[in-house]
Amino acid sequence: MHKEKIQLYLNNFRRFLSPYLRKDINFKTIIYPANDGAIIELKFQTNSPVKDEYRKNENTITDSLKKINQHAFGGDLGGFTFSGTNLILEKGRIIIIKDNDEKEWEIPQIKKDVEKLVNPKSKSL
Repeated sequence: MHKEKIQLYLNNFRRFLSPYLRKDINFKTIIYPANDGAIIELKFQTNSPVKDEYRKNENTITDSLKKINQHAFGGDLGGFTFSGTNLILEKGRIIIIKDNDEKEWEIPQIKKDVEKLVNPKSKSL
């Protein structure tokens, strides 16, 4: 994944999400790029500067996922395959897993990603 494409996504994601956040809330991002997409970890913070940290490019999203302390997936991560956009909510952070499809990184999808976070649809069982 190209850093420029990821950075453009992040800048627009912040722009669309900001109206829903208190003025003193922002997030630090840690980006785990891979050849088949990227993982973006958003850590919410108060009264701190916005900061984007890029980690080493990995071969696969799954290789990147192994480097993140997360609680959504366990066991042998090698069997996982990700496509489209996947949002994982954990205490104080959001993990976004995106494949490398160009459309997943464009403005319409960024708006959908933010909409999923701020207005989740409740599903009846």
